[in-house]
Amino acid sequence: MNRVVSLMMIIVIAFSLISPMNTSAEEPSPAVKRDNHENNVYHQYYLRHDALRPHFNFYYDLLIDRYQPELKEEWRLIVNERESLIKKYKELKKEGKLKDHVQKGEAWKEKHEMVQESFLKAVKERNDEAIKDVLPDLLALQKEMNDYLKNHVKTEQ
Repeated sequence: MNRVVSLMMIIVIAFSLISPMNTSAEEPSPAVKRDNHENNVYHQYYLRHDALRPHFNFYYDLLIDRYQPELKEEWRLIVNERESLIKKYKELKKEGKLKDHVQKGEAWKEKHEMVQESFLKAVKERNDEAIKDVLPDLLALQKEMNDYLKNHVKTEQ
């Protein structure tokens, strides 16, 4: 099990080092690049890369199975809802009905950053108790992201 978790972490870390390059003719300012990156990380890595979503989901499945098995059913519901929202999001985008997404608030960004830092620290240290403690927070963020997508898709229909 540790090998699988280690392998998944290597995949996640390796992918995080590779970021999509901006191919537009005009080069945006560094501040715009940073803001775009911070605001669109979710869309860049999760929505646009269908091949990675199963890897991320499997990694979370393994962690939940090991540290918080009672959250497994809730996690599967969140993932299933996310997949249907992504499908609808892509359909609207393809049809040209999707406007630029509304930016998430600063409170959400701060919460997301705090939870991700705690999660990264726990995983780096292989701190079982800390991983167990942060998983419910990660699920809460996933629910909030589903709500965000749901509202965004509904307003565009």
